Amino acid sequence: MSGHAIEGYARGWFAVCFSEELPAGTTRPLRYFGQDLAAYRGEDGQVRILEAHCAHMGAHLAVGGTVVGNKIVCPFHGWCFDGEGHCVEIPYSKKIPPRAQQKTWRAQDRNGLTWLYFDPSGAAPPFDVPVLPSYGSEDWLPWNTSTYHIKTHPREIVDNLADRAHFRTVHRTEINEFDFSTDGFTATQFAKGTSYLPGGGTDNFASTTTYHGPGILLMNFDGALKNVMLFVHTPVDENNVDLRLLLTLKIVGSKEKTEGIVKSYMDNLRSGFEDDIRIWEHKIYRDPAMLCEGDGPIGKLRKWYRQFYGPPQQGGLSRPPSLGTAE
Repeated sequence: MSGHAIEGYARGWFAVCFSEELPAGTTRPLRYFGQDLAAYRGEDGQVRILEAHCAHMGAHLAVGGTVVGNKIVCPFHGWCFDGEGHCVEIPYSKKIPPRAQQKTWRAQDRNGLTWLYFDPSGAAPPFDVPVLPSYGSEDWLPWNTSTYHIKTHPREIVDNLADRAHFRTVHRTEINEFDFSTDGFTATQFAKGTSYLPGGGTDNFASTTTYHGPGILLMNFDGALKNVMLFVHTPVDENNVDLRLLLTLKIVGSKEKTEGIVKSYMDNLRSGFEDDIRIWEHKIYRDPAMLCEGDGPIGKLRKWYRQFYGPPQQGGLSRPPSLGTAE
């Protein structure tokens, strides 16, 4: 790859599971960023994420490990670690080795997902996961979700935000208005157009789609129905990504009536998204790409994305923004 190489993993907030997949008092093994991780939820409801393999003799803390209070106990010899990664108890020894400690990762729950902040340097997050007013609102349906394991690099997915020309070919959508901008740790696409539905008919829409850091894509869509879509992708390793797709519809008339629409709506959404996946899994990354008029500001988007691979930058959001949805 020529130009500005993208190596390693981007710094940012990444979803590692749905919050309901990690009930209080349980553990969950994870593999992201090319390494094994151990997640657990204490009795206080807070999620903690540690390096997976015990500092003692290497057992996986989340495979057979148990949660006691707000601590995790290794299944091999019973060494007990707190949420800061410190070994606080060894059942057969009064003396704890000073280096008996696990690396920990910042973690939180928001919008029905469990998040990890990845930065090999351990620097504090310069931005946060956005708060979605639609999540938990009586005016919106609960999330409808899908999960995909995709053989690609995250940069391929991110490119789509600025790629105006692919809408017609891949998604059978005509774009009449298109704008793109970046602002610190966010990049935003605004589009108006007409979608030609697989089953016939059209949907005239306006959408605003924003990346919050390198792995959180939020779309507010206003068409025949108003919806909010959240696409969160997390690198498993340098060639594989887990992507979680979440959709909520604004209730029209009654909750029951709107729920009756979700399946067909989600089927159409999955179908369009899987068209993207087929391309991502079989393409190569051209950098620089040979662009022409009408492609969209792909170069600008790539310049924005590369900031997450360089040294940590100052600034950004210190508190989670509350993002309005289409009214």
